[in-house]
Amino acid sequence: MSLTDPLSCLEKSSSYTAIAKAMEGGAGEFCINGLWGSSRSYLAASLRRRFPLPSLFIVSTIEEAEKTEDELKAISGDEIYLFPARETLPGEDIAPHPDIVSDRLQVLERLLSYNLKPSTLNFKPLVVAPLQALLNGVVSPAVLRSRLLRLTVGQTMNRDKLMKKLINYGYDHTSIVEERGNFSRRGGILDIYPSTGEYPLRLEFFADTIESIRPFSVTSQRSLERINAVTILPNGEHILRDKGKKLTTLLAYFSRDSLVFLDEPARLRAAGEQTQCRLPAKTLPSLSSFPINFDRILAACREKRLIRMSLLPQTIPEMKTVPAEHFPIQSLETYRGQFEELAKKIKEWKKDGYRIIFVCNNEGEKRRLKELLREREVKVGGKLSICLGRLQSGFLFPEIKLALIADQEIFGRYRLRRPRRRFKGGVPLSRFDDLQEGDYLVHVDQGIGRYLGVERIPSEGRERDFLTLEYLDKDKLYVPVEELHLVRKYTGVEGRAPRLSRLGGRSWERTKERVRKSIRDLASELLELHAAREARGGFAFSSDTPWQHEFEAAFIYEETPDQLRTLEEVKRDMETPEPMDRLICGDVGYGKTEVAIRAAFKCVMDGRQVAILVPTTILAQQHYTTFSDRMADYPINIAMLSRFQARSGQKEIIENLKKGTVDIVIGTHRLLQDDIAFKNLGLVIVDEEQRFGVAHKEKLKRLRKLVDILTLTATPIPRTLHMSLMGLKDMSQIDTPPEDRLPIQTLVTEYDEQTISAAIHREMSRDGQIFFVHNRVKGIERMAEKLRRIVPEARIAVAHGQMRERELEKVMSDFLNYKIDVLVVTTIIESGLDIPNVNTIIINRADAFGLSDLYQLRGRVGRFKHLAFAYLLFPKYSALSEVSRKRLKAIEEFSDLGSGFRIAMRDLQIRGAGNLLGPEQHGYIVEIGFDLYCQLLRQTVRELKGEKPKEEIDVHLDLGLEAYIPDDYVPDTRQRLSIYRKMVEITNEAGLKDLQEELQDRFGPLPPPAKRFLSLLALKLKSFRLGLTYLGRKGNLLTVKFRNNETMTLTLRPREKENLLQTIEKFLQVLK
Repeated sequence: MSLTDPLSCLEKSSSYTAIAKAMEGGAGEFCINGLWGSSRSYLAASLRRRFPLPSLFIVSTIEEAEKTEDELKAISGDEIYLFPARETLPGEDIAPHPDIVSDRLQVLERLLSYNLKPSTLNFKPLVVAPLQALLNGVVSPAVLRSRLLRLTVGQTMNRDKLMKKLINYGYDHTSIVEERGNFSRRGGILDIYPSTGEYPLRLEFFADTIESIRPFSVTSQRSLERINAVTILPNGEHILRDKGKKLTTLLAYFSRDSLVFLDEPARLRAAGEQTQCRLPAKTLPSLSSFPINFDRILAACREKRLIRMSLLPQTIPEMKTVPAEHFPIQSLETYRGQFEELAKKIKEWKKDGYRIIFVCNNEGEKRRLKELLREREVKVGGKLSICLGRLQSGFLFPEIKLALIADQEIFGRYRLRRPRRRFKGGVPLSRFDDLQEGDYLVHVDQGIGRYLGVERIPSEGRERDFLTLEYLDKDKLYVPVEELHLVRKYTGVEGRAPRLSRLGGRSWERTKERVRKSIRDLASELLELHAAREARGGFAFSSDTPWQHEFEAAFIYEETPDQLRTLEEVKRDMETPEPMDRLICGDVGYGKTEVAIRAAFKCVMDGRQVAILVPTTILAQQHYTTFSDRMADYPINIAMLSRFQARSGQKEIIENLKKGTVDIVIGTHRLLQDDIAFKNLGLVIVDEEQRFGVAHKEKLKRLRKLVDILTLTATPIPRTLHMSLMGLKDMSQIDTPPEDRLPIQTLVTEYDEQTISAAIHREMSRDGQIFFVHNRVKGIERMAEKLRRIVPEARIAVAHGQMRERELEKVMSDFLNYKIDVLVVTTIIESGLDIPNVNTIIINRADAFGLSDLYQLRGRVGRFKHLAFAYLLFPKYSALSEVSRKRLKAIEEFSDLGSGFRIAMRDLQIRGAGNLLGPEQHGYIVEIGFDLYCQLLRQTVRELKGEKPKEEIDVHLDLGLEAYIPDDYVPDTRQRLSIYRKMVEITNEAGLKDLQEELQDRFGPLPPPAKRFLSLLALKLKSFRLGLTYLGRKGNLLTVKFRNNETMTLTLRPREKENLLQTIEKFLQVLK
C-alpha cells in the first residue's frame, strides 16, 4: 500500500462527494471544516485529482508551507512546488537571496509554461505558498513571457548582443562563473549561470552559431553533459518590472477554474495583520505597507474555485457566509515510547474493520516499527501497512474506517529539517585563484617575498612567463612558471604582515633548520605516543548489530560522503584492540554529533558506558536533548550531570554510574572530578577539548591510555595538515555543509537606528531571534537600553563573560526557549551551540574585529531553512583604516568559493593547527607560512617512518621554444597561474591528458604556444622515466644529460631543427 491509497478511501466519504459535486459548477466559494492534521493535504490532493488544473495552497507561515509541501509530495508525487517568501521587507534596499529568487522565478516560469501549452503538458502544478510570499506581489504573466530568452543548439545568435542582453537582464560579467547571475566569455565560449538553473551552462559558438550547450560543475569548472536547449530568465524579479507597471498577485497565473485552498482563513487574516503591524512604520515610513495586502489577495482568490479549510467553524467578516461541509475527522494521541498502548489501540481498530496505515520517514524506522509490532503480536499485512513518507501528523476518519498514523504519533520525533539542495561533488580549483598583487609568497629556497605580478620576458631567444617577487631592499626575483612548484602562498595570521627575506642571505636557511628541528621533535613525540597506544591494547568492540543497522537507517537526513567516511573510520578504530584516539573536525551542523551518537550507540550495544564531556552546561543540555530524542526508541538510559544540579540528583546519577544502570552520561568537567567512577566505561566523547583547562586536559591524557576517546571540534583543521600527520594523529574531516543551509546575506553599513530597527523587525516578523554583538562589557547595558528604546516591543536581554555563571546560564536557557527576542552579547556566543531560530546577527563596531573573528561570529546564524542576515556596523563619520575597509569588503563578498571566505578559513585553520600542535608550532607556522610548514612536516614524518622520499621530476628543458599560455586564451592572470601550477604538478600522462581536456572544455581549442607547453610537459615526463636530467639545444647541437652523469651531443640537420619536438620524440623512442 502507498500513501496515495487513502485518496481513494477519502473519495468514498459522503463529505467529499458533497463538496466535489458542489465544485463542479466552476468558480465559487466553498467552506470545509473538521479537518485535522494531514487530512488537509489529502483533501487538496484528492480534489486536484478530480479537477486536474494548476492549484494554489495558501498557508500562514513559511514553516507551515514547507511542511505542507513535504506532505503533498509524499501523497501526490511530482509537480508540487514551494513559492517562497522573499524574506526581505518591501521597499528595503536588500536583494533576496539568489536561491529564493531562483525558486520564485522557477514557479512563475512553470505556471506560465502550463498556461502557454496546457494541452501538450502532462503536469498540473500545485503551488504551496506562505501568505508572506503572496504579499510581496509578482510581475504579470505578460511581462514574464516577454522576458523569456530561449537558446537552442544550432541557433544563430550574435555573442556581443547576447552579452548585452545578459547585462540588461541583471547578470554580472565575471572572470569565472561561480554564482547564479554570473556570465563569462573566453573566445568562442560563453559561460552563463541562469538565475533559475541548478547548474551553470557553457555555450560553445562557431562564428555566431551555438554549437553546443553543456551544464558544468561550479567547483571543477568541467562540463557534465550536453543538452539541446535552455530558457534564460532575468536575474531577479526587480529586473522584470517595467516602470509605471504595478505588481499583480500570484493568482494572476491561475485560470478561473483553478483550485485555491485557504488553510485556516482566520489565521491567515491574523498573519496578514501581524505582518503589517510588525513593520517599522515610524522609522521607515516607506515600508508601512506591503505592495499587495490580504484583502487584494482574498479578492483574487474569490475569482477562482476557493476552498476555505479549517478545523472549527469560523465567521470572518471579509468572507461571505457559505454552507460548510463538515468532515468528521479526529486527531490521534502520541504514543511516544508507549508501544503497549499503541498495540492495544491497533487491535481495537482491526477489530472494528479499520484500514491502518503507518507512515515512517525512512527504512530504518520502518524496520524498527515492524520489530516493535511483532514483539507485541501485531502482524503487518492485510489492512495494516507501513509506508515511507513525510507527514507531520496523522488522523482518524471513522466514517471510512481509516487510521493514518504518522511518525510523530509513533515515535514523537523531533522537528524535521528539510533538504534544500543536494550535495554536488567536484574537485575545487587551485588556491592561486585568489592571488592578488601585493600578496606574500614563499619561495622554498629564497624565503618570503611580495608578489608583483606575472611578466612575459624575452629569455634565451624566446618569450617566457615569470612570476616577479620583491624581496628586502627592493631586490627582485624572476621565477619561471616552470618552477612554480618551488613557490607557496604565504599564509600566516590575518592582519599581520611577515618580514621580507633578503635574497642570497643565510637567514632563511637558518630559520628553516630551526623549524625542521622543532618539527622533528614534535613528530617523534607523536610517533612514540602512537606506538605506546598500539602496544598497550584495549577493548575491541563487536561488529554492528541488527539494532545498530536499524538505528542508523532511522537517521532522518541523507548522510554526506564525509560523514559516511568518518563513521567508517570511527568504527574501524573501535573494532580494533588499540584504544581509539580520533579527532573529528567539522563546523556546527555539519554532522559531527550524529557520528558521535552512532559511536555511543555502538558502545552501549556491547554493554559498555559512554561519557560525553562538554565545556558548558547549555551545550550539555543541547546534547542531552539530541541524544535522548535520537535514542528514544531503544532501552538506553541517558543522564545529564552538572554542578548546577541539586546534590541529591547528582548523588543518584553518580551511584547509577557505579552500578552501571546509566548507559550514557553527558556533563561538564564535573565528570572529571574524583568522586566519579564507572562500572564499565568504554568510550569518552569530548566536545571542544581546547576550551578545557590544563588540569582537565591532563586527566583526559591519562584517560586516553585506558579507553576509546573521540574528540569533536568546530575549529577547522586544514586538510594539508591532516595529510601531513597521517600515521601520527588520527583525524577525520567533515567538510560538506548541510543541505538546507543558505549562504548568509551580509550588509556592511554605518551604525544607524533605522537600519537596526528594520533588521530586528524583519526577524521578529518571521518569529526569529537576533544576536546583537557588542564586545565591550563596560557599555553593554547602555547598548541594551538603546535597543529597548529603538524596538520597545522586543524582549531584550544581555549576556557576557563577566556575569555570574548561574545568571549567564539562565539568560542562555531563556534565549534557547524563545523567551528572549534579542540577545545583546559579547563574543562569548557559544561556538558549539546550534540555535536554528537565530537568523539575524548585528555586529557593532565590526571594524574592530579580525576577518576570521567576523567569519566565526557571522557563522552563528544561517543554520536553518530561513535566509539569514549579518549586519556589520561601523561608526558614522569615522575614517576607517585601509585594513578595516578591505576586511569588511571581503566579508561582505563572502561566498563558499569567494576569496574572503578562503582568507578567513586559512586564519581559522592556523588557529586550529595551533590548538592541535601547541603554541610553539603555531609560532613556526606564522614564521615560514603554513604551506611550507606542512611540506616540511610531511618530509619529516616520511623520514622518521623510514619511507623513501617522493621522487621529483627534475628534468631541465632548454630547447628555445616559445611555450606559454597566451593572455587572449586565458585573460585572467590568476586563472593562468592556477593552470601553470597544475601543469608543473603533473606526474603522469593521464594527468596531462586530463588537463588538456579541461583547457579545451573551459577555454576552447589550444593555441600553438599552449600546445607547445603541454608537449614540453609530455617530453619532460618521458625524459624522466628514461633517466634524463637535461635536454638543451644550442644552434645545431642537442645536448642530453643522464642521471648517471653521462652526456651525449647530437648534431641536428636543418629539417630536424624545424621539427625539433618530433626529432626528440624519435630520439627518446630509440633510447627506450
